[in-house]
Amino acid sequence: MKAVAKQLPETLVTGCWFHFCQSCYRSIQQLGLMKVYDTDAEARHLLRAFMGLALLPMNLIHDGFIMLKKKVKTSCYRNQLEVFVSYFKSEWIDHFKPSMWCATQNRRFFSRVVQPHPNLWQFIQCLKEEESVVSHRMVQTGLGFSSTRPSKSTRAAARKTKQVEKLLNLLQSNKRSLIDTIMSFAYLVGEPVGRGRK
Repeated sequence: MKAVAKQLPETLVTGCWFHFCQSCYRSIQQLGLMKVYDTDAEARHLLRAFMGLALLPMNLIHDGFIMLKKKVKTSCYRNQLEVFVSYFKSEWIDHFKPSMWCATQNRRFFSRVVQPHPNLWQFIQCLKEEESVVSHRMVQTGLGFSSTRPSKSTRAAARKTKQVEKLLNLLQSNKRSLIDTIMSFAYLVGEPVGRGRK
């Protein structure tokens, strides 16, 4: 991210919620919190709520973080969870500013890039294939054909997006408190790849 910002200073650099959550989860592992995460539903929900902060409007993230810190102080796992709070503040409040956290990733495109770090020619080929798919769909739509049925993961992402929008509308209309909204977001944070749901 720093390299892009340095080479292209006018570019808005944002992160991806999936990778943000993945990074938080790796830190839970590295900080030795897996036993608490796996065995205590309240602690797991609280840790996921930190990941849910990225779903808030920018102007509410700091207040939400303060509220979660207070919830940690009243938790029976206070000592263990405060280590995660310190990590989160250092990494996601101080180092990477909240403005970088929220971005969606184009899953279809990135699934075409088989290697994590493709060379330039592989990347160009993927761009050509993506352009072909988009052009084909535009022609189909122009001829009156409906677009292809969204994949199961796309439909699931759309459901989650609607849930987030509904929660944010309730928050905005003062029908739901900030802390209740954040704790609801924790239910939308999935398990890391390779782990089953609890």
